[in-house]
Amino acid sequence: MNFEDRIKREPRKDRYTKTDLIKEGYLIATEKNLEVYFAPFDYINKTAPVVIVGITPGWTQMEKSFNTVITELHKGYSYESALKKVKSESSFAGSMRSNLIKMLDELGLHEKLNLKSTANLFDLDNDLLHSTSALRYPVFSSGRNYTGSSPSPLKSSLLWNQIETHLVPEMCFFTDALIIPLGKNVNDIFIELQSNNKLNSNYILSGFPHPSGANGHRAKQFELNKALMINKIEQWKRESKAN
Repeated sequence: MNFEDRIKREPRKDRYTKTDLIKEGYLIATEKNLEVYFAPFDYINKTAPVVIVGITPGWTQMEKSFNTVITELHKGYSYESALKKVKSESSFAGSMRSNLIKMLDELGLHEKLNLKSTANLFDLDNDLLHSTSALRYPVFSSGRNYTGSSPSPLKSSLLWNQIETHLVPEMCFFTDALIIPLGKNVNDIFIELQSNNKLNSNYILSGFPHPSGANGHRAKQFELNKALMINKIEQWKRESKAN
């Protein structure tokens, strides 16, 4: 039974527990204290000029993705349309999204896209944004959300295999896109991929801090790299065929 069929057999609930979803039927791979589980994050907006990349979905995003898909399926919608809705419902939700919008607006990205605010990027029907994760499927370290640093994806054969298997082919759909890695750990992954010529002619917006409220250095990091990021966006807008 594939993952799609498994999801279609799940009962509808208001809320799913870790016991419901973090189970053998959705387990993809393990390495020491790391576990990778499937979650329905497979929709790719292949024509988007902007790609925002986190490290990996956490438990909250995982639960919301299953909840969204199962709810949509019970309403009679197709699995494909449910996957698309997951991206809007689950991507960088809550205060993280608010912080992300604030910083992107300060960089003037909305003006380059002819938008009132980058908040419009997160509208369900917006075709300008593809949101994803360097590690597409949820990774847990000793049962907790993996944060991207211990171990580094660059030093873990399991994690790097996930990147090679999912992220690299995903990025091949894009040409001249502005890729925004959230935080140093994700940025390091993209620098490594770029050095190995695995990013097409896409542009990396290096230096963008992770928008989590737990990142106490977010404002300082942003101000430190702000001018360079504005210049990179200007270069992307000037040179990109996609814009």
